[in-house]
Amino acid sequence: MSKRISATDAKNNFGGLLEDVSALGRVDIVRHGRLFTVVLSPRALNCALAASGAADQGAAWGQKHMIPAELARAARMLDRPSGFDTE
Repeated sequence: MSKRISATDAKNNFGGLLEDVSALGRVDIVRHGRLFTVVLSPRALNCALAASGAADQGAAWGQKHMIPAELARAARMLDRPSGFDTE
């Protein structure tokens, strides 16, 4: 099941858009009466990849390109504490 909303509504209510995507799996964004963008949840994306036969290429999409939390935290620190261990 999907939902169609206007691009203006998506922009003005981004939090609601994210909740709808999470609940429904797919939200179509329409601009000037035409399909502009499709927003998918990770679950819906993995199902679509599996159905298209690209499961082996994209099954772990979003997982193999993630930065480990400790490295992301270290990158955000402007003044690292002395003795900060990056490993």
